[in-house]
Amino acid sequence: MQTEDYVALYPGEQWMIMYWTGEYEQLPEMILQIDQEFLEKFARRIAPKQDLLYNKLIEKSWDQLEMLEDKINNSTLDIKSKDFLLLHLNFMVSGEPLMKLPQEEVNTMASLYLETHPDSAYEDYIRKNIRYEFSPSKWGLGFEFFSGYGIFSGELSEMYNNHGVLGVAFDVEYNKFTLYLRNYIGFAKTKQEREVAGVRWSKNSSAEMFFPEASIGYTVMENDKIKLSPFAGIGAADIGPILTDTEARPELELLEVGFSPSYTVGLNLNIKLGWEVDPLLSMRQDKSYWFIRLRYGYTMPQFNDYPMHSGNVHQITIGIGGMYRGMKRGFFFYKKKKK
Repeated sequence: MQTEDYVALYPGEQWMIMYWTGEYEQLPEMILQIDQEFLEKFARRIAPKQDLLYNKLIEKSWDQLEMLEDKINNSTLDIKSKDFLLLHLNFMVSGEPLMKLPQEEVNTMASLYLETHPDSAYEDYIRKNIRYEFSPSKWGLGFEFFSGYGIFSGELSEMYNNHGVLGVAFDVEYNKFTLYLRNYIGFAKTKQEREVAGVRWSKNSSAEMFFPEASIGYTVMENDKIKLSPFAGIGAADIGPILTDTEARPELELLEVGFSPSYTVGLNLNIKLGWEVDPLLSMRQDKSYWFIRLRYGYTMPQFNDYPMHSGNVHQITIGIGGMYRGMKRGFFFYKKKKK
C-alpha cells in the first residue's frame, strides 16, 4: 500500500498500468508532477525492491501498442492531451529495455506535437524530458600497442643499422585536438666500433633506443571509416648498449648517448574497425571504436654534444588500439514558425 512513508509502485510502473486501465483523466497530471520537489519527497520514502515489473509492462505495451493507442484516441480527453499521451506512450516504450524506436524518431514526433499544439500545457515537459539528442563528449581517451620500423639518417645511419620498434601510446582527445603520449623502444646493431674514455663498444653489438614523446595532433579529416591527424611534439632521445650488456660490463654505460631533447612531426591515420566496443571500452552506445593506426613520424634528436651522432629518424609504425568517447545528452530547441 502506498502511504506517505512507503512507495507501492515506481512512477513509470504506475503510468504504464494506467495506460492499460484507461485512467487517462489523472495520467497527464501525474506525468507533469515529476519535478525536483517530487523527486526529493520520493527519495525520503521507502521504495520497493526493483524487479522485472517495469520491463514486463514495457514489453507487453510494445506488443499491444496499436491497441493502447486506439484506447487513447477513443477516450474523452481533449485533442492536446490525447496527442500528448500518444507521444508519451511511444517515448516510454522506445527506451530501455527494448530500445525499439531510435531517439530521432521520438524527436520527430515531439516536433510535430510542438508545431501542432503551440503553447500547450505539456510543452515544457516535452522539451525537457522527451525531445533531446545525444552528442559526442568533447573529451576522449585512447590507447595503442604498436610495432614498426625505424630508419636513421646522417651520421646515425653510419653508426647504427635500421631497427625494429615496439611501443605503447595513450591518447587524450579534446574536440579535434589530441595529446599523444608515446613510448618508442627500438632495437638495432652498431655498424662500427666506438670508443669513449678507453671503453670500447664493438661492431655488431646490440643497441637500444628510447624516444618518449608528447605531441599534439589536430584532426583534419574524420568520418565513420578513417581519422587523419598531423602532429608535432617534443620528447627525449637515448641510445646505448642493452641492459644485459651493461650489467655484464658496467663501464659500457659511458657509451650511452642522451637523454637529449628531440622534436617530432608526422601524420596519424586511424582506420576505424567495425568491431563491437562492448564491454572493454563501453557499456552503451557512444562514439567509442577500435582502430588500426598507421603512423609516420620524423624525429630529430639533439645529439649535438656526441660525435658521430648527428642525424634524424624516420619511423613507420602500425598499431592496434581503442578510443573511448562517450555521449552526452543535450537539448535542442524547437523554433516556432513566425505567423
